[in-house]
Amino acid sequence: MEQETSIFIRDGFYEELKDSSQKYAHIIMIATKPDIIKQAPLYIELKKRGKLVILIHTGQHYDYNLSKGVLDEFGMEVDINLNIFGKIHKKYSLIIERLGDILVDLEENYQKIPIPYVHGDTLTATTADKAAFLNKFAVVHVEAGIRTFTPNKDFFHELFEEYEKGKFDWDEYYKSLQDFDIYERGSIEPYPEQFDTRAIEGSTGFFAVPVDLYKQTLKDEGFPKEYIKVVGNTISDAIEISKSKIPESKAFEIYPTMKGKDFIFITIHRRENCEKKERFLVIFNAIKKLIEKGVYVCFLELNASKTAIEKYGLSEELEKLKEKYKKNFVYGPALAHHHEVIDMISKAGAVVTDSGSMQEEANIVGVPCVTIRFGSDRTETILAGTNIIAPPINSNLVADIVLGAINNKKMIKKEHLYGKDVSEKIVDKVQSMLKKHGKLFKFDDERLELEHFYNWN
Repeated sequence: MEQETSIFIRDGFYEELKDSSQKYAHIIMIATKPDIIKQAPLYIELKKRGKLVILIHTGQHYDYNLSKGVLDEFGMEVDINLNIFGKIHKKYSLIIERLGDILVDLEENYQKIPIPYVHGDTLTATTADKAAFLNKFAVVHVEAGIRTFTPNKDFFHELFEEYEKGKFDWDEYYKSLQDFDIYERGSIEPYPEQFDTRAIEGSTGFFAVPVDLYKQTLKDEGFPKEYIKVVGNTISDAIEISKSKIPESKAFEIYPTMKGKDFIFITIHRRENCEKKERFLVIFNAIKKLIEKGVYVCFLELNASKTAIEKYGLSEELEKLKEKYKKNFVYGPALAHHHEVIDMISKAGAVVTDSGSMQEEANIVGVPCVTIRFGSDRTETILAGTNIIAPPINSNLVADIVLGAINNKKMIKKEHLYGKDVSEKIVDKVQSMLKKHGKLFKFDDERLELEHFYNWN
């Protein structure tokens, strides 16, 4: 049986809340490392404006490398930790229950209107929004509308059939991925994140959309256009903060053999890639082929990939690779600080990942990205030519796609896609909505501004 955990509340939190005269409690929800990094600029912006800000961590990731390191880096102090535990369904229910009680308490006992800010496509976002919505509060969805676009079945069948015949032209493949007509929506991958992000939209009061592509998806799905605004992505703000700290980076002290080399920076963690043996073996063996070809490889250990390596009996093979290819291969822990990640990827020959955030980061710092998935929920980067899909079906094809991307000048663009001063734009819009309407949650008579037509006589 799993051990029951209790909610952590920072000393003095409720006393400070009681003393605050502010009407709105701006609640920044975090859980994973990308959450923290992308929500940090909003936290900083709201604090700068003197707003009442409550930082709530669900407890999903709470070790130094995946949480505490970046919290310290961005000067964020957790007010409440929900300390969730258990299987994924239990984590869902615990966030809704524990956060829901906190939101009700804020309103009923402290006369605060909660304004939760949820990020992206995470478990935390799709549960925090339910805790809010069920108590008649709407959320600010940061990075709203992102959807996976996947090349269609015919495209992939032709790709693999031609590859098996020895017919593969990297440049043609790269160009073909930039044809929007090959894509379809509806994938459940990344799992469960694509479910998560779709499920948030119905409880959203303001959609903070990163790029025009996802504004269109939200409009196609019928959400009110007046609540949707393209603001960019807060990762852009976070990177600007982190760039200033690169002189403090110890990344190349941790991985010194990568310094000055055209290395590939690899992170793999998606459930569908790590929990499906066939896929993970394709990815692992593609990495092995690249190492054996003399490519400099920095493969960072994440919980999911570590578990997969152990589960599929690859630990001994990994150790042999580390021993035999000391010169060009390192495998080690995730970097604790965001400025260290930015330091490394900005000097890499390519980023190889299944992470959504890392596709954005590569675009911003101007490094080619290879996405080890069948589609992408950052399709804007593929259409822009800074990212290429490497479907995890054939390890030789994956390796060939990666080789073609390393330092590929076609994939390096002068301007990135994700804007600047994004957090400022989000807070400005939220403030204007609160000033006009007093809240973000609105029934249709309020949304359509029909109250002045009421007549019950």
